[in-house]
Amino acid sequence: MKNGWFTIKEVSDLFDNTRGAIRFYEEKGLIHPRRDEHDFRWYSVDDIFQLFYLRRYALMSFSLDETLHTFVKEAQLTLPEIQAQITKREQELDVQIERLMRQREELRKYQRVLRECQFPRTVIEECPNYYVLSADAFAKMTAADLPTLKALIAAMPLTSVHADLIEGPSGWRSVTSLGIIEANARAAGIPLHPKMRKLQASKAAVRCVCCEWDAMPGQLIEKALAFRDEVIASGKTVHSFVSTSLILVHTQEGKTIEYHKCYVPFQDC
Repeated sequence: MKNGWFTIKEVSDLFDNTRGAIRFYEEKGLIHPRRDEHDFRWYSVDDIFQLFYLRRYALMSFSLDETLHTFVKEAQLTLPEIQAQITKREQELDVQIERLMRQREELRKYQRVLRECQFPRTVIEECPNYYVLSADAFAKMTAADLPTLKALIAAMPLTSVHADLIEGPSGWRSVTSLGIIEANARAAGIPLHPKMRKLQASKAAVRCVCCEWDAMPGQLIEKALAFRDEVIASGKTVHSFVSTSLILVHTQEGKTIEYHKCYVPFQDC
């Protein structure tokens, strides 16, 4: 600083802006530094105040272009028009806040699931009506079905991918499926495709299991069925399938480990 004038480094430090950003404001004609005999830029107190105002609008989440089209004298907007812009931005922020809150809740759910992976235990959960679209059904779809698939994918995290272990004439097999709770699908306006299979509401015994990557899918099937046998031994009448959902994959002591959440649906006795 020299005689009330500031260097570009001092200005960038004051506002936590890059020097490139400061020069960009100059290119836009928003600030007017003078040059000395060495072509160094020097910024006046007026430039500092101008940057202060620009920062105020940035803190309200307005981009520089939006600021130039709304809050500078050249914009020539009426007060009601400016108020309308602010109201619009407030509504946009409300949408962003809601989305961020949903993301935070998903993170918290995932943290709880990771704790269950670390300290596995059996819990009983209420499972509402649920629709699944299996990989077998995927293979039979046509281009006309793409809008439904797009809607299901866009609905994440309301939709989830899981593997169902289904008993057949030749034994148990794993079938990957895309699923969504019926009430969530209807609330989000997602059409339920005719090829989707409905699973009736029930209770389910739930536990996390870990498997070695190299032993998949056999080890997962083995552990999931062993858990199913435990539920049967406790006196429950189980359904004809077990559902598993991949939670996490990581490497531990040179081995790749998968954590899965296993659901064994059963009927109340």
